[in-house]
Amino acid sequence: MVGSPPEPDKRVGLHNWQLPPYNRWAFQHVRQIIPTANVSRGLGPVWTLASAPSALLEVRFESSSGQPVELGHFLDHSWTDGLVVVHRGRILLEAYRNDLGPDSRHIAMSVSKSITSLVVGIMQGRGSIEVGRLVTHYVPELAGTAFEGATVQHLLDMEVANSWREDYFSDATEFWRLDVACGWIPPRDGAATTLLDFMKQTTRDGNHGELIQYSSLNPDLLGLIAERVANIPFPTLVSQALWAPMGAEFDADLMVDPAGMAVADGGYCIALRDFARIGQLFLNGGAAGIRQVVPPSWIDECRRPNRKPFHPTSYGADLPGASYHNQWWRLDDRSFAMGIHGQMVAIDQAAELVVVFVSSAPEPNATAQRNTQRRAVAALASAVA
Repeated sequence: MVGSPPEPDKRVGLHNWQLPPYNRWAFQHVRQIIPTANVSRGLGPVWTLASAPSALLEVRFESSSGQPVELGHFLDHSWTDGLVVVHRGRILLEAYRNDLGPDSRHIAMSVSKSITSLVVGIMQGRGSIEVGRLVTHYVPELAGTAFEGATVQHLLDMEVANSWREDYFSDATEFWRLDVACGWIPPRDGAATTLLDFMKQTTRDGNHGELIQYSSLNPDLLGLIAERVANIPFPTLVSQALWAPMGAEFDADLMVDPAGMAVADGGYCIALRDFARIGQLFLNGGAAGIRQVVPPSWIDECRRPNRKPFHPTSYGADLPGASYHNQWWRLDDRSFAMGIHGQMVAIDQAAELVVVFVSSAPEPNATAQRNTQRRAVAALASAVA
């Protein structure tokens, strides 16, 4: 997007924004490509995270390929756009690459799912959502779909037996149908053009609650349920229930589909330090300073491992020892929010550590980068011990 205006081959739009090299610009400028709704931080005080700069860029660890590397070298030679390390509520390291700045909004991808979970936890604490209730109690028009007979807890744990598969690599799964429904790519013949219409097309495959079958439709539906019980748009609910009470430093953006429904599975666009506040909120048991924002019982539940196996085709089946519960991952005895293209919020309870990566890796799964990020988190936990 260089030029006034850019030449045609340099323009970023629906046709290419998720593809390299265009995604390096797009992941910081989503609102110029796709409709978004504002998530206001309100007018209250910012939750201050004190700064205590350290020499953590010199921390050494082995990359996923087994090669020794310093953290600073990894940042310079990976697709990392930003990194922040918070220990005991103090920012020890804040690093920016690829023109990212403190006030830039970077797409969260599936880190969004974990943020949506916090909003659901707040609503459950208020008695507005019951996780044992059937989905069709809240969204009756989904009777006869894959979601019939599923509970809200099944959505939270990705245990809905849906015949639609979320596979980023195989056209046989028609993953592109989700992108069309979100408004993330141009419409295609035969594909639903909104998320709810896509949900209405789904069919059941097996029994709910037996396997973890990762599907972005589940948190999108959680967002719709929360919106209906609150009777306000979901982005407004996020602002009033989470963003403003947490003391976020900046407004966030939240992508919406062509019908205006929030893309609660991957559509948050957030400043780096506010990603860190989400991680610190989780580390603090749902508290931002002296303010209890999310019920502690919800955070405790999110930390609890889910012993159900992953469906062989599911995202996460390639992560030995991984667990997914309440839209949060458990790996390496840590809690994680993770998204494609290299997004990660890691919380190490024992080390009182939060580590955030935002990235624009060329490929969605970015397995090598994700594994190296995990090794970096372990090395940072050792360094601050």
